Amino acid sequence: MTNTVDKKEIEQFSSLSNKWWDMSGPFSALHKMSNARIEFITRNSTRILKKENIGINLLDGLNCLDIGCGGGILSEKLKRLGAKVTGIDASKSSIDVAKEHARKSRLEINYKCITTSELLEIKKEKALNKFDLVIASEVIEHVYDRKIFLSDISNLCRPGGLVIFTTINNSFLGILLGKYFAEDILKILPSGTHKVEKFISPINLAKEAEEHAIILDSFTGFTPTFGFKNIITKEFGNFKLSSNMQVNYGAAGIKL
Repeated sequence: MTNTVDKKEIEQFSSLSNKWWDMSGPFSALHKMSNARIEFITRNSTRILKKENIGINLLDGLNCLDIGCGGGILSEKLKRLGAKVTGIDASKSSIDVAKEHARKSRLEINYKCITTSELLEIKKEKALNKFDLVIASEVIEHVYDRKIFLSDISNLCRPGGLVIFTTINNSFLGILLGKYFAEDILKILPSGTHKVEKFISPINLAKEAEEHAIILDSFTGFTPTFGFKNIITKEFGNFKLSSNMQVNYGAAGIKL
């Protein structure tokens, strides 16, 4: 069986699983990026929504897959917007945390400790072409085989559905700030969180996705805000959407 899991990456995240909901812990950047990620997701989701659904529960009724969901930071926000959420992750300890947090939050989310390839192979799930919205947020830079990963995403998303990625640019600033500055200077991410060779530029992501019938045509940057307090405490401020894609960026498009 083929899969995209990098075992060392999973071990790293599993060792930190009890920190998923620590707002000032190793996943603080994901918490601070959450509102910007949701803004990008909802902005693009209008393309596949019925007009009468556009309101407070913008994602109402959409069958959504959150790949690499970790402790459920993004999955819970998607659920609160009305989506039917399936969250998958290869780390059992992360999934256990996600389940427990959802239970305490009284949110019904279908969490599974499983890979994209395994999800496709479970016949009873009928996962092929199942999801209206497939999200891989801060995940593609951690997978072992990007081609298989993109193929799996394409097969999981229904034709006409929406695929969304967020990741780090394989640019000078992406490498400098997203890897070395964040891990070694500010130390807001654990050392070894990212491997530079797995970073990908928006242009190359679009080219590779198109080979798997995913047409990425909406791009935006995610830029952290910095104040004096942030510098003193060695942490990011909240992220905002930006035209600057040199470090973190989002990419969205339709599965043909």
